[in-house]
Amino acid sequence: MIITLRPLDDTERARMLELQVSPAQQDFVASNEDSIEEADDGNHCVPFAIYADDQPVGFTMYALDPDDGNYWIYRLMIDQRHQRRGYGREALLEMLKLMSKLPGCDHVTLSVVPENETAMALYRQTGFHPTGEIIGGEVVFRHDMPGTG
Repeated sequence: MIITLRPLDDTERARMLELQVSPAQQDFVASNEDSIEEADDGNHCVPFAIYADDQPVGFTMYALDPDDGNYWIYRLMIDQRHQRRGYGREALLEMLKLMSKLPGCDHVTLSVVPENETAMALYRQTGFHPTGEIIGGEVVFRHDMPGTG
């Protein structure tokens, strides 16, 4: 399987609205509908559909946060029917690759609900480390881009 990130057009938007995490995970990540609305409300969010070959399997979004000036991964979700196949890890690596080309992106920040142990393990395995900060009850992680420390 090849994981790709596709910019959202009208077709992709409709497909993303069909994807959901399991009920037990709904407190861990905003719905795709809410995320797409957030992207539409301003120009700082950049949403993508996650595809495994030609199948939509998830949603991700990065932003240059207007409050702190840092690049953040605001969302990363894999549909409940496609979890536990490595798609989240590959999508995260693709997102980091894409973001490494952004001007001034020497690190990437994200936050995670502490109860989401699977996500916390994934972030640690892919080079993120906790900053010690808690925002809105979520643990903040940072990934330094290669060559930046």
